[in-house]
Amino acid sequence: MIGLVCFITHAVLPFRIAKHLREDYPQHWKVIVDTGSAQAAHGPQLWLRMQNVLRSPAIPAIDDASITRLWRIWRYSQWLAWTCWIAALAMQWHSRG
Repeated sequence: MIGLVCFITHAVLPFRIAKHLREDYPQHWKVIVDTGSAQAAHGPQLWLRMQNVLRSPAIPAIDDASITRLWRIWRYSQWLAWTCWIAALAMQWHSRG
């Protein structure tokens, strides 16, 4: 159950982080959305750009405690989720033998 919660957390937190960036740091959000063309990034293109930002040192560089906290939870929730999933598979495999 913990693994499932962590996977969901990992999927939802980029939207929360994006909301904070849009509201509190519009100049940073503009850099993420701006593609250099007439149209702003949207849909899958925006999602990919946001993933690149989350994997870069940009979020900690903003130095906002709430955004950094969400970013850290996002970053480590995936590792905890995979650990729980692998542990569940190992327990299932071990119980068969």
